[in-house]
Amino acid sequence: MKSRVLANANIRSITPGDCKALALQIYVKTKLTVSETTLKRVYGFAYSKFKPSLFTINVMAKYCGFEGWDSFCEQESLPAEKSQNEHIDWRTLSYNAAKITQFTLQALKNRSGIPFNQTIRRKFINDHFEEFLRGDYTATVFAAPSGYGKTIGLCHWIDEKLDSDSNDIILFFSSSALMNVFLSGRDLNDWLLALLGYSHEEDIEALFDISKRNGGKFYLIIDGFDEHMFKNDQFELVLTQLMDIFSFYQSHEWFKLVLTMRSANWINNKHNMEFGLKNWYTGFITDHDLTTNVPLFNIQEIRDLCRTINPGIQNFIAIDVANNFNHPLYFQFYYKQHKNNFSLNNIDNISIYELISIFILNKVYLGHYATEKVLLLKGLVDEMDFKANLYELDKFKCNDKLKQYSQAYYELLSIGFLREVNTSNNFQFKTLVQFGNNSFLQFTIAKKLLIENNQRFDPNLIKIINNTFNQSEHKLPVLKWCVMHAVKNGQQESFELLAQASLDSKEKSELIFFLGDLLQRVGLGSADSEATANFFKQDCSDGLFYYFFGLEFIHADYKRALQTLLRFELSNHKKILTYTALATIAILQLDIKQLEDNLTKLKGFQQHDFEQFSINPLHCLNSIYQYLKYGIVRKDFFAEITRFYFNPPKQREGAYDKKANDLIYLLAAYATFICNKPLKTLRYINALNKINTESSFAYGFFLKMAQADKYFLLEERSKLLDVTEPISASYKKDEHLFTSFMKSLFYGLKIKNAIINTDYSSIIGHLNCVNQISDETGNRFPKLFIYLTILNNEQLMNVDPQLYKHVSYNLTKLLRECGLDPDVFVTQIKTDVMAVKVRINH
Repeated sequence: MKSRVLANANIRSITPGDCKALALQIYVKTKLTVSETTLKRVYGFAYSKFKPSLFTINVMAKYCGFEGWDSFCEQESLPAEKSQNEHIDWRTLSYNAAKITQFTLQALKNRSGIPFNQTIRRKFINDHFEEFLRGDYTATVFAAPSGYGKTIGLCHWIDEKLDSDSNDIILFFSSSALMNVFLSGRDLNDWLLALLGYSHEEDIEALFDISKRNGGKFYLIIDGFDEHMFKNDQFELVLTQLMDIFSFYQSHEWFKLVLTMRSANWINNKHNMEFGLKNWYTGFITDHDLTTNVPLFNIQEIRDLCRTINPGIQNFIAIDVANNFNHPLYFQFYYKQHKNNFSLNNIDNISIYELISIFILNKVYLGHYATEKVLLLKGLVDEMDFKANLYELDKFKCNDKLKQYSQAYYELLSIGFLREVNTSNNFQFKTLVQFGNNSFLQFTIAKKLLIENNQRFDPNLIKIINNTFNQSEHKLPVLKWCVMHAVKNGQQESFELLAQASLDSKEKSELIFFLGDLLQRVGLGSADSEATANFFKQDCSDGLFYYFFGLEFIHADYKRALQTLLRFELSNHKKILTYTALATIAILQLDIKQLEDNLTKLKGFQQHDFEQFSINPLHCLNSIYQYLKYGIVRKDFFAEITRFYFNPPKQREGAYDKKANDLIYLLAAYATFICNKPLKTLRYINALNKINTESSFAYGFFLKMAQADKYFLLEERSKLLDVTEPISASYKKDEHLFTSFMKSLFYGLKIKNAIINTDYSSIIGHLNCVNQISDETGNRFPKLFIYLTILNNEQLMNVDPQLYKHVSYNLTKLLRECGLDPDVFVTQIKTDVMAVKVRINH
């Protein structure tokens, strides 16, 4: 009856606005009144507990030319002749579908966070469709959490498909269209046929006519098919109708169903969709825990997207920083902040935290039910067991709280801040409530800890984090959020407490880079805060200053952290240490210009400023500079080293003095490599071991690496093995203890072991690791050192001349890129080979 009324009113697809005009038409024809509100209830635009009254349906029947409802029912029950629509063919279907698809495309493109013409095509979409179409599949799904770029990637694929010359038909719409179908009370299959130009009585011979299809396929694509878009049981009803369509067409190779949805929705409903599993292509290969088949951006996609947004970008950011922006949602937030002058070159280690803060401010703290959202999130975190690493909740156990804040819960589900995952099996019912990603979880945990600690960043908070998150991946991010809170609330003075945080070398390295960037932001901004403005107008506290020092932290980002320290009113002792560390970075990056600048700064200090150091860092650095620049070996420096190991310092060092000297001791140990006298280096290391019986893991690692190199030169296999085995075991067991710089030296050690054990086949693999880490961190010196090691081996040249030639070419290229004289190092290689042979023979 509803369909007949619409046909008589010449309305193809009714909207709420049509109900008023329809009510008027009914009155004009029948002189009987059916209100606009009643019609909205009939067509599903307004909620109704009851079916339409007999009066209403009698009036509707009379409007259609019947005596009443009974007359209509009698005529409808008679068998009707099947009508044929000769005007419907494959081309007409294509035209009708294209209109709907183009409308959907335009609507979704307009909603893109980055202008659609500045977004990029993604290869994984094409790869996914190729596998889907190659197999005997009827349906496929793109499942990922909110913000992974499913919709934009699919829009690009559809655009490309429509521009091709294929005979395929694409009918594309979003889940909001399905909602309108449900509200209108129509069957989904009938609605789809009507969209394509059919009425309920007409057949669909055009779809089944092979000659008219000419090999074309029909794609039914639905974007955002998620539970949160519907209310109560609506989703299940729509899903049932959609699966009826799938079941009807699954035996026809020309019909293809494509869905995009959130991962949690797939997990919760795949048992209803995968009943014909062999007909579904899922391709879940990226993240089995999240059931995600949509990858994040890779480095090349980030580059392409940056250049599309701003073609004028010249330089590109480091890979490790770019990886923070591999999430399309975060990339979108960053674009909105910097769309007038877009570039990733200004990204640092806190940018991603700022973006997450902005998202939480806009989506959680502002808008409807903000207070309820905050209370619900805190309540959920209260239920977690951090020490047992349980960060997801059984819905059955927290259901009372979810009911108490039901509207807030639905809001958090809709924005992807929370997700609900059904993991039931044959033996038990289980639905889990999880945070949308680790960043949202870690932020919420940090906020809970701060609230319970009266918003103070103090020793008690550090102690809680140490005890609560021991060996947890969430420990460092939670600490970072607490540090950001301290900055925003003028508690920078408490940063020296970070020394009390129990972190391994890698975690401490990340925290130092983060803290350096954060302090730089403090110095450049927040001028309105008097506490912030005065923070740098003093000497940096010992606890905070010495927390920054360690050879293991050498990295491109470490330079920014050290430069931030120079904003303080440092003592001369601390300034010398800072410039020494910056010069060390310049050496490892083979940046001669920066090395010269820092040497100039160090030469500006008085001689008595260096007397408190056991080894003069200026002499050490200058010796390295003279060798790199001119190939000169400074004998006066090595005489100083000889005096040191025959007469090491006797005084006991304080904790901070020890921290300062450790960096210089290690720098001097590696500087002794220049003179190419392995025994001198070994005697120096023995002296250091006597005066420093309690050393950190990183300090001991660097000394052992220096020892290993000398045993390698002396061809003392057993001693080299004694050093190598503990390091390899430690790396295998606790790789997280090794920073990037330490890893590059470790792979260099593997190459030396391969050479001395004539295992030449493994060298290329280890060399690739050294090159990759060096490129990521900006530290070129490990590459230079290992290239020289390989070229110093004549036997390797005979066994694998191609590798030898390749390394020789890379060495020359590297030296020229760094402004170093290749002739100096080529000559030095020959000299080193002869010198080592003489010593070994002796």
